[in-house]
Amino acid sequence: MDFSNIIFRRKFSMPMFKNLRIKMGEMAFTKDFINASDVTDVYPIIEKSSDCIETIENSIYKNTSGKIERWFCEFFPHATYEITAQSFGGKVGLSLAIRDAKAEILFDKNSLYFYSDEMQKTMPLPDYIDGEISMAVTCELSSFHIYFRVNGELKYFTSFCAPDFTDSLNYDLFKNGYAAVKAEDNIVVDHAEAYLDNGVSQADMKPLRYENGDIIVDSGKVYLTFSARQHMGGYQGIYSWVPGTAEIEMCGAIFFDCGDNRWCGDIASSILFNRKTNQWYIWYASFSHGHILGHGVADNDIRFGINVLDTTLMKKADENSDRREFLGFSSDEDPDFFYDEKSDKWYMSICRHDPEIGRYKYHFFESDEPFANYKFIGKGVDGSETGGSFVNIKGERHFVCGNGFKVTSNYRIYSKDGVQDAIFDYPDGGYRGWGTLMPIKLGSRTRYFWWTFDRHNGGDGKWTYGNIFCFEADMQ
Repeated sequence: MDFSNIIFRRKFSMPMFKNLRIKMGEMAFTKDFINASDVTDVYPIIEKSSDCIETIENSIYKNTSGKIERWFCEFFPHATYEITAQSFGGKVGLSLAIRDAKAEILFDKNSLYFYSDEMQKTMPLPDYIDGEISMAVTCELSSFHIYFRVNGELKYFTSFCAPDFTDSLNYDLFKNGYAAVKAEDNIVVDHAEAYLDNGVSQADMKPLRYENGDIIVDSGKVYLTFSARQHMGGYQGIYSWVPGTAEIEMCGAIFFDCGDNRWCGDIASSILFNRKTNQWYIWYASFSHGHILGHGVADNDIRFGINVLDTTLMKKADENSDRREFLGFSSDEDPDFFYDEKSDKWYMSICRHDPEIGRYKYHFFESDEPFANYKFIGKGVDGSETGGSFVNIKGERHFVCGNGFKVTSNYRIYSKDGVQDAIFDYPDGGYRGWGTLMPIKLGSRTRYFWWTFDRHNGGDGKWTYGNIFCFEADMQ
């Protein structure tokens, strides 16, 4: 197919900064659980001083004197915990605990306090805080990233490190952990909750597809993987999208266990539903385990809820291995795969660092099975490729990817006739963008949407990009 005269028109573009979420817990004060303690224990007391006096009235919680710590949900090492308080006569905040480790992040009207077994730190609140305070804490390994809500939006403030949380991804350590509200002296608390959110930026989007690469459209929605980029790392988020609109919802997340009991936030997944086996097949980039690829199979509908996937990593290559071998080379990333019914073969692409040019280039493989015994069949042209996907356009298979460290908005469309550049009316302006081109049937027409992202960071970290972009093209 000739793309030389096809222009992709920008439909919308936007940053999404921690604005989508999946709720994981809540402390609400619509019922007086304090005076009903003989019949309920909604938020168990972890610690309480003898002089503590607490009340609930008009859906707010008051601690008039003393100290109290109340459990409100389990601890999850990738979650964000948020508390809203006012009328400060003392300190209030969050207590987060796993086995053998505990951290407290508290505040009063003037200062922020961080306490752990190995550290105590106090710092003044930012100047933009006034009146009611909403503080959010996002957890990442041993780091706690602090945000304050300003005009309804979260604003990053600072981070703390607690070395005793270094192995917090270990299921045996976090499964019996907890999040609690802690109040000292005269405090009013409006609300507390826990949630997974979509991060400070998003990247690496791919649609969930059937085994032959056709996009799954279910109840008028397409489901996509995005990496939810947090202040340092991130995790694999699942999102629903109403095609042709900017209606996006976060509906799930996947974490990966490579056999060491750690729920890792790896990303860049390619996910297929194999209708022949009634299973979900996944290839992904295991940045947590040597930056090689891994794969797994799920029997449940992994589009929804918090899922952990037991996975197998590719056999690691040695220093003398040929890049054409189907082995795990450090820096492998951004896989894609599908089953071709005509040839009865599985095809796979791996974005692999090519030492001959010192940059990334796609390597292509075929096999009789989805996860093993792939044979090398070719590779892309020189460049700095990334974010590739196999796309079936009018019965013809294409491979679409981003390219270029030094050239912005450079995209490639591979076909049997060679490679072409995509043309955009208002390009995204970023480098090494993402090649997610999606033909979707809407009404009596097939419409062609392209999702990508730029490299604008949403935080201080190098990998906290990007803003999202959606384009559409007319293909006659």
